[in-house]
Amino acid sequence: MRNIIFHFGAAGHPVSWILHAVYGAGYGIALASAKHWHERMVSDHRIHSETPPGGQFVVEIRNGSSVRSDLFFDADHFREHQEPHDQSWLCQFQGFPLDIPDSVKAIATEALRTRLIDIGFLIPRAEWEVRYPEQADYLRQFRAMRSASRSDSGRGG
Repeated sequence: MRNIIFHFGAAGHPVSWILHAVYGAGYGIALASAKHWHERMVSDHRIHSETPPGGQFVVEIRNGSSVRSDLFFDADHFREHQEPHDQSWLCQFQGFPLDIPDSVKAIATEALRTRLIDIGFLIPRAEWEVRYPEQADYLRQFRAMRSASRSDSGRGG
């Protein structure tokens, strides 16, 4: 793939962004779509929820590099609800009916991660554990339960 444009969206708390559309060209079309989608989500959420919508992200990848991106996102709100920067599930590509090389997926994911770090939503894990000790403890407990569950299922019981 020489040139590709991705449009991702996060409906709620923006730790998992789902691929909405792929364009071969026409960054302006992708950008207009993301902007319209975000504006609509904002107006719907004002009626139904105090939490703003997660956001919209458009990134253009050309010749193996991210060349431009735009993010529609309520950074002020989400800086009060930060997440660790090493989220492995940040960009979700599964279910999209296009074979996208893993290298291109990695470029798109890192472009989004970089933007979310730049605006202060994603922070280093060590800092996150200090700022949000209860969440960090819940995550450790969850991982321990998953690990124990996998061990139990591996023994056939």
